[in-house]
Amino acid sequence: MRMPPFLLSRIVVICFVLVSIFGLAQEPTESEIGGRDLYRRYQCWQCHGYEGQGGAAARLATQDYPFEAFEQIVRRPNLMPAYTSELLSDKKLRSIYDYVRSIPEPPALEDIPVLRDN
Repeated sequence: MRMPPFLLSRIVVICFVLVSIFGLAQEPTESEIGGRDLYRRYQCWQCHGYEGQGGAAARLATQDYPFEAFEQIVRRPNLMPAYTSELLSDKKLRSIYDYVRSIPEPPALEDIPVLRDN
């Protein structure tokens, strides 16, 4: 016997609601969120690019900022909105810093085959 389509769609909706209620689709905990995810979640990419390459704001990737300087720039900036410790915890800020520091140096233009003269 075939199940009517309207009944199947109701079952799917009910299952989704149950999963949501019982926490099977919870947000990841702070310890499960990496620096890259935080970088995106706090919208850093909008000005600094997806890989910290800069654009509307300063380049972050491959810079030798010590954490204390990075923290100062984020907490007490001149041009960008300030991310206070109430908004962005020190632990999350450190994760973002570690992510930015982990971005490798891009290849030199002459090392990119499609950009070389043939």
